[in-house]
Amino acid sequence: MSRNRQYLVVVLAVFAVALGMRTLTLHWSPYPATTDGFGYAALARDTLATDSIPLDQFRADNFAFANGLAMLSAVADMKPVKTAQLLVAVLGAGSCLTAVAIVRRLGAGLELPDRQVRYAAVLAGLGLAIEGLYLRRTGVADEEAIGILLVPLLAIAVHRAVRTRRAAWIATTIVLTVTFPLVHTFSTLIAALTILGVLTTQILRVPTTRIVTVGVALVGGFWGYFALYYDVAARFGLTVPYVGRVAAYPGLFVAWLIVLVIGILWLRSTSQRLQRTILIGAIGFGYTVLVANVFLPIFPGTVTTPLPILVLVLVFLVPAALASYGLPLAATDPRDGAVVVALLVAPIAEVFFALTASLTPEFFGTVMRAQTFVHLPLFVLASLTAAGGLHAHSRGRIPTPSRRSLRVALGVVLVVSAAVTAPLAFVDLDTLSYPSTTTPEEFDGTTFATNHVPGQWTTEHSLWKVGILYYPTQTQVSYTPIANWLNNGPQPRCPVLSAESWTTTGAHLFPSAPETISDARYHEWLSSHNLVYTTTGRNPLSLTIPTGRASSKC
Repeated sequence: MSRNRQYLVVVLAVFAVALGMRTLTLHWSPYPATTDGFGYAALARDTLATDSIPLDQFRADNFAFANGLAMLSAVADMKPVKTAQLLVAVLGAGSCLTAVAIVRRLGAGLELPDRQVRYAAVLAGLGLAIEGLYLRRTGVADEEAIGILLVPLLAIAVHRAVRTRRAAWIATTIVLTVTFPLVHTFSTLIAALTILGVLTTQILRVPTTRIVTVGVALVGGFWGYFALYYDVAARFGLTVPYVGRVAAYPGLFVAWLIVLVIGILWLRSTSQRLQRTILIGAIGFGYTVLVANVFLPIFPGTVTTPLPILVLVLVFLVPAALASYGLPLAATDPRDGAVVVALLVAPIAEVFFALTASLTPEFFGTVMRAQTFVHLPLFVLASLTAAGGLHAHSRGRIPTPSRRSLRVALGVVLVVSAAVTAPLAFVDLDTLSYPSTTTPEEFDGTTFATNHVPGQWTTEHSLWKVGILYYPTQTQVSYTPIANWLNNGPQPRCPVLSAESWTTTGAHLFPSAPETISDARYHEWLSSHNLVYTTTGRNPLSLTIPTGRASSKC
């Protein structure tokens, strides 16, 4: 079998596993595996219904995903709310193939044997296909899935454009540059940090006038374009998320940009031991924050880390340790290693910016989103280490059979550690309940309340979000009365859509911790109200109104 056919088999196998893992939620529900998905489905639904883009409902970064979802739904003759999960599963699976491509290029540049490079490509692709945290963010119906797919591609395009100055790569960079702000604001920020890192490595490698000119033009043009786009979008009344978090701390943000540039320059010139130490130190600091969050919320007002979640996340130390050993392979590589280093350092810089800016729920979300972008470069490095990079500096000192056995063992450990974390993708991180998706009865209950309650009604956070996102102009729902009641406040005076799970795992009150109610108290409360709607299933819902005359306000 030719080399290209062998890689085709690798690509097909990785894509099949990744796609299968990202469609598992369809076993429980045909609806999006995140509540945000209902917002995009609503935009696509309204676009198809009116044959025009409802700009009054769009954010500045909704255009690509919402319109793509509308077109796919029209072609498939399906409702967007049932197409969204299929679309994002394909996008998420595609991002795993980027790791395969990067490993192939980097491994060839390091002059590793073809068999070892293919082995590393399989490990990287399968690892990302099943690793829980990466699977979670690339398997939910959110436009960030496109950003996660495109950030490495933009880094590669900029790297090749600066190195070769070929028109094709420059054109590819420009196309991706124009696309990014329409895709996802936060991904655009990560992309901007990443290509700044790529430019830094290139200027360090060959500081010629032509490279500096082309690089600064491409990178500076990207920064200038997305800043101008979001400014114009805001002036036209479109919501621009995330930008305010940077604008609130401009000096701190610039300081972390300087750290990013200096850090890459230092990383590529220091000793291998220090390279490994700095990566482990950065990841170790993140774990320190996570462990501390078990006992006290680091971001006040947010949920603490459940112990089972901490245990599963700690397993991620296995690929992190292997990646730290393989970092010198990328840091000293004058070609595609620059891409891996930039992909690794950029999201780490964003995480530290968020941790040092403000300990608010908004920056808590920033940390959670930014860490996702670290996984791809870590698995690239970890797979190369497992497949042969571990012995790059010890050939001849370890017998060949022992090296082969060690490669197999490290590969098995890497893939198994990724598989162990897979449940993180399918549980609610605050309540540990599963499946982490909106079930048909939950969607039907929210729809019934929206259509039949004339005034205000209340429910938990997740159902509230489905209501306001999918029925933004029809429903009057709030979750504050439920949060107050479950925290020993007064009972709601309006209709309530409640769930049986409130007595077990608790009601979702994001960003706050969930709150439970005793089974006896819950059913006593139900019996004292008029039951107007109920469902069966995994998590039965009940719509009740107070006896007598219910209030139209909560």
